[in-house]
Amino acid sequence: MALNVCTVWLFLFVVANPVFAQRNKGNIQQSLDWATDIVIDGQLDEWGDSLIYEHATQQFNYHIKNNGENVYVAMRVPDKDRQMQIFAQGLAFTVNTKGKKREGPTVYFPVADRLAFRSIMSADNDDRPEDMRKGALEAIRAIYVMRFDDVLDGQISLENTYGIHAQATLDTADALCVEIVVPLARLGITGDDQRELAFNVKINGVMVPGSGSSPSMMRRGYGGYGGYGYGYGYPYGYGQQMPSKPREEPGVWVMAPLARE
Repeated sequence: MALNVCTVWLFLFVVANPVFAQRNKGNIQQSLDWATDIVIDGQLDEWGDSLIYEHATQQFNYHIKNNGENVYVAMRVPDKDRQMQIFAQGLAFTVNTKGKKREGPTVYFPVADRLAFRSIMSADNDDRPEDMRKGALEAIRAIYVMRFDDVLDGQISLENTYGIHAQATLDTADALCVEIVVPLARLGITGDDQRELAFNVKINGVMVPGSGSSPSMMRRGYGGYGGYGYGYGYPYGYGQQMPSKPREEPGVWVMAPLARE
């Protein structure tokens, strides 16, 4: 009888606790919030306390909003190893317009210029930042896109004409903050479309069998800037050589229709 009581209690806890459920399933059913006055500058002030969702495996908080023209995602990453993973391999924001947990139009950000990064971090540079992350921020030059109907796969400029923009900053608590905007028109949907969509957010990368996580892999020396494995290329480490049979890091799926004003 005691076992049955414990089983019932656990069931009620999981059902009543969406954060617990999210951590175990990586899948959330929710409505998006309406976006107002969002400026893509990496500053998350206009998001208020809305970054309540957590990708526990990858150690970041996030939220997705939309208005009649765009869909927005914000991420806040406190862990420094995960921050360096983002600088090395980027983060990915995917939208599947059929509401399936499958690939779709995807934005990868950031993409750093390796020559600029090396120049910034050179011992001959009198203005070299002591914090490698600040050097990486200064070297961001592009956004990478895939599977858009009207945009060729590959790098696009930060100042592009497609309406796809992204920025990253470090906040006063030393967390990495990222904002991305994608026009609904680029996704082939309109602001009054009430189909359920599938959104995926994750730090891009692979997990090496036996390593436990990408930061563990990077600390073991794959790549090579300060032990963080800063590499280049798409999509896994921008060119670094990976061990055999890598497995993609999991993202978190949000299943939801667009918000309505």
